[in-house]
Amino acid sequence: MTSEAELLAKQVKGLSILAREKVASFLTGNRRSLYRGQGTDFADLREYVVGDDVKYVDWRATAKKNGNLIVKEYDLERNTNVVLLLDASASMLIGKERARILMAIEAVASLAHATTQNKDFIGFGAFSDQVSIYIPPKGGVHHEFFIYRQLLNLIPMGSTNIGEAIKEVATSLNQRSLILVISDLHDDLENTLRGFRIARAFKHEVQLLQISDYGEFVLPDKLGKIKFINPDTGKPEVIDFTDPLSKGLYSYELNKRLENINSFKRKLRGLKVRVIESRTEDLIDRVLNAYYSTKSRMYNL
Repeated sequence: MTSEAELLAKQVKGLSILAREKVASFLTGNRRSLYRGQGTDFADLREYVVGDDVKYVDWRATAKKNGNLIVKEYDLERNTNVVLLLDASASMLIGKERARILMAIEAVASLAHATTQNKDFIGFGAFSDQVSIYIPPKGGVHHEFFIYRQLLNLIPMGSTNIGEAIKEVATSLNQRSLILVISDLHDDLENTLRGFRIARAFKHEVQLLQISDYGEFVLPDKLGKIKFINPDTGKPEVIDFTDPLSKGLYSYELNKRLENINSFKRKLRGLKVRVIESRTEDLIDRVLNAYYSTKSRMYNL
């Protein structure tokens, strides 16, 4: 009989393989364009990884390593501090094809592998109405696998408080960092905005990845009575869409919610917070792109 420890070890290994494959696939198609602005201050030599631009291969050093490709590493590639904050509230269980939280877990794992591969420091936090997990930024493979284990034990529940999570983490960091926040924005957005303001006041580079599904804010036609569990309250609710009044009120609330989210995102952009909209199925590429595209200018923070 397989023990819980053996099962977890098997799951960690599977997540590790998936993360490596996702990062390699992403870099194969994007590395050249993302690193067009490569820095010029030589720092060190390291072994070639899939996606590295061959123009940085040091052929003299490669010849001394029995044919193992060696590339030149530059200062801007080193020691970026990255923290990913993941919304782990009950609403992240929603999803058209797959629950959002499942794709988010794969995205965090992929980022953990990418940062480790680049000798950067990665931190991870999960939150609902409060921060339930926080792992300060650190480097190395052991740290990467520790994050994998935390991801596999993650159980989404409760409501959302993005603002408090950002404030708590941003004020604890002792150096300027790239903070990536993944959320579906099912939250009190005014309080959320205060959290982003505090993070920016501490000079962090902050980016929001809003995850959603196609048609999430569109009311389908030909609906009858719909019974569902409200993911925020956990209580059953029924809406009769055959009743014009009920349908109209629900449609009004849906549109109002969408307007509030769009207004919130405009305010974030005013704070110089990058807002990235992502469908659930595209989240891994969006997260990796946010990391690699920002990395080349982090040394100017």
